[in-house]
Amino acid sequence: MSVQPIPQGYTSLTPFLVVDGAAAAIDFYSSVFGATLIEKMDLHGDLIAHAELDFGHGRLQLSDPNPQFGLAAPEVAETVTHSMVLYCDDVEDVVTRAEADGATIREPLSTFATGDRYASLVDPFGQRWAVMTRVEDVSPEERQRRLTQWSAENH
Repeated sequence: MSVQPIPQGYTSLTPFLVVDGAAAAIDFYSSVFGATLIEKMDLHGDLIAHAELDFGHGRLQLSDPNPQFGLAAPEVAETVTHSMVLYCDDVEDVVTRAEADGATIREPLSTFATGDRYASLVDPFGQRWAVMTRVEDVSPEERQRRLTQWSAENH
């Protein structure tokens, strides 16, 4: 039996976030996004050195800040340096739960040119999320036409 280079349950890309308040983030991601905690390694005190969440078709790893390993959390601010994208079964429900649990809605729900029902939000830990549910299958050509039109109208 050979070892699989990508372990079962993983995709080839697994984000690792550093958040101030990893335990609360785990609760938020579980209740809002439906993630399941796979494992958690505590650090001294109430800090988390490493945790792993399963989102159904992808995983996310996270920790509290840890200066010893050069891990710092982003500041919660109006601008961000990155965004996570989450496809889900019911984006309206996810956005409702996220807002109720303290997220800031940056872009309200709309149906985007790509055929996705879409919203963006910043969670209470400063992480930006684009949450989407596919509502229409769009050919690559139609997608490009729509994106070109959207860009012309919005820039």
